[in-house]
Amino acid sequence: MLTKLSNRFYAGTRGWLIVLVFVALVVFMMVTLPGLTAVSNNIEGLDTMFFYTPEEAFANVAAYSAEARQTLNSFHLTVDIVNPVLYSAFLIMTISWLFQHGFAPESKMRPLNVIPLGALLFDVLENIFITIMMLVYPAQPRWVAWLATASTMAKFSFIYASLALVLVGLAGAIMHKFNKNAAGEPASAIK
Repeated sequence: MLTKLSNRFYAGTRGWLIVLVFVALVVFMMVTLPGLTAVSNNIEGLDTMFFYTPEEAFANVAAYSAEARQTLNSFHLTVDIVNPVLYSAFLIMTISWLFQHGFAPESKMRPLNVIPLGALLFDVLENIFITIMMLVYPAQPRWVAWLATASTMAKFSFIYASLALVLVGLAGAIMHKFNKNAAGEPASAIK
């Protein structure tokens, strides 16, 4: 199943589409972040920390007003779903494009273009668990806080792994082009 999905990503990846998704991601962040910062009163969100204990999580939740918690809950379950979809799409297509140009179709590296899906999954789970913590406050179910921090850590781990794959893909594409040029073959056209 993942191989089929990986192949679909390769088939659908185009350079212009990568640029379009990147622009959409930047515009989305420019539009949503100022409002989010205003609502949160500059309190650092749990979704920006790599690790937090249940005590730290509930201290963070307590720092928000009831109205801010309600607004943030709506944000996490609606608008904040778009952000991981956009950054995951950008990473998937960037990795796919670079791997197409740097690795042979039979390379064991090629199926790794699905790694950003892990970031998407855990980002959504993180949003759900943070929302639950805010909804049940002042109750403090530790298991929900631990699930939130585990989701956040997994999200960042998949993002970091994806960024590493972008670098590997870039190196592979550069080496492939260099080797073709050194052999006197024309470099493949950029899609």
